[in-house]
Amino acid sequence: MTTRRTDLGLAHTYRDMPYGPPWAVPGSVISRLTGHARTRGGAPFLTSIGPDGEESTLTYAEADELSARVAGWLCRDVGVSPGDTLALLPLNEPRSILAVLALLRLRCPVLLLNPADPPARLREQITAIGARTVLRAAAASSSVLPEAIVLPVPSRLPETPLPAPRAPEDPAADALYFGTSGSTASAKLVAQSHYNAIVNAVGVGLHHGLRPGDRILGCLPVHHVNGLHLTVLGALVAGAHLVQARAFDPFAYPDLLRRHRPRIAGVVPSLLDGLVRVWHGPPPPPGFEYFVSAAAPLAAGTARDVRDRLGARVLQGYGLTETTNFSTTMPRDLSETAYDRFLLNADIPSIGVAIPGNEVAVLREDGSRAEPGETGELCMRGHNVMNGYAGNPEATAEAFRGGWFHSQDLGFEQVDADTGYRFFHITGRTKNIAKVGGETVSLEEMERALRAAPGVRDAACACVPRRFVGDEIVAAVVLDRGEWPDLRAGLRAHLLTAFAEAVVPRRFEVLDAIPRTPTGKILRPRLRSLLSGPAE
Repeated sequence: MTTRRTDLGLAHTYRDMPYGPPWAVPGSVISRLTGHARTRGGAPFLTSIGPDGEESTLTYAEADELSARVAGWLCRDVGVSPGDTLALLPLNEPRSILAVLALLRLRCPVLLLNPADPPARLREQITAIGARTVLRAAAASSSVLPEAIVLPVPSRLPETPLPAPRAPEDPAADALYFGTSGSTASAKLVAQSHYNAIVNAVGVGLHHGLRPGDRILGCLPVHHVNGLHLTVLGALVAGAHLVQARAFDPFAYPDLLRRHRPRIAGVVPSLLDGLVRVWHGPPPPPGFEYFVSAAAPLAAGTARDVRDRLGARVLQGYGLTETTNFSTTMPRDLSETAYDRFLLNADIPSIGVAIPGNEVAVLREDGSRAEPGETGELCMRGHNVMNGYAGNPEATAEAFRGGWFHSQDLGFEQVDADTGYRFFHITGRTKNIAKVGGETVSLEEMERALRAAPGVRDAACACVPRRFVGDEIVAAVVLDRGEWPDLRAGLRAHLLTAFAEAVVPRRFEVLDAIPRTPTGKILRPRLRSLLSGPAE
């Protein structure tokens, strides 16, 4: 399924358009694991916190040995051969992490499945990728995919010599497959290479200054690109210590911060919103530097709440599954003045600067670079950009027009004279544009404005077709209080300060919650369904 392997080797290349020479990054994720096991095997790699709060810790030596035992079990008992493609229903727990490492060790490409997806979608993905074997975490529901093989207890497995690989290791070969959110299951399966994984981990580690022994607090699901690449593989390659919760609990999370004293923590904006509402007591302990937030836009108000309630910073990052997690992240060494300017007091909080190993540019429709401040499409190229969409050369060709990966996100860049950094900002998405009365409107821009309205905790908009009228925008809001007199008039007045009257919604629906993915992205098809009722 690999789409970018050429005679130019490991430089990211699409149709003979390379991005620089290969990075001098020695080895792979597994060679980093074995290296840590050899030189500092007693150091903690993974502390897992179960649903009942019970904790268990794996050292680097244990993770190396047990993942090898899982690899041996796969070959001996399951009949897997090196290079076979498998699928995995993982949870945030040691067996799932060790299974991923075992499959990387065997050079077996693995499709990471979302245990919460409906079975029909999961099977469509499994069929599309050609996975003949499906594995699942023991605690994952057996009713989702009854045919899935349950992961065993690794410590009970015997040591088994691994078979020789079929061919020499190819760092550009596919290693991980992820389905993109919101797309049809078989059309958009992202293929990431072993090289993508190690380069992204090294780049993220350089950006955040990760060092051996640093503690990272994670709670995002490992079937998601952020949960796997930042917290698991990023920690492993750096020799850091991952403290991983099974899931996010806003009431238990403050205690995790105080007991485990991480340096950074990976979150999404919706988790921060929940955390600030329940936070009581002192700020996080000394040594905690910041939250890394991604997957959905971070509101400036959320970042201000975190600073005011917790006394901590939030660094917004940005990337897609196609770019192996992160393309940009806010710098960690910003002065208070610069942090306030680009995040807390910005109309559109910055997504940061390009992380090492990739290049980000704002391009016009003709492919030329936009000037600073000019809106265009955010595009990326570099060593962490995917191999392509597995089995879909048409979608791959469309995504890589002109040698750049086209994100379909609109934004602009801003050069900061004080720091010399090029900061990027997202203004909307090319597909989340509404045409109302001949006017083009960014739904994201209107959503940001609604979230800034007094008394609104969350908001989302949908473009709904109306017979005889054409498209109209309908807004959904979640309120901080149960009753709000003259809701429609108040929200319209608020939006009229930024939008033409012709495009401002005339219909507002109050919801208990905006439908979102576990990582905070708006589920736009579900939202449209909720808001497609009869007009007033």
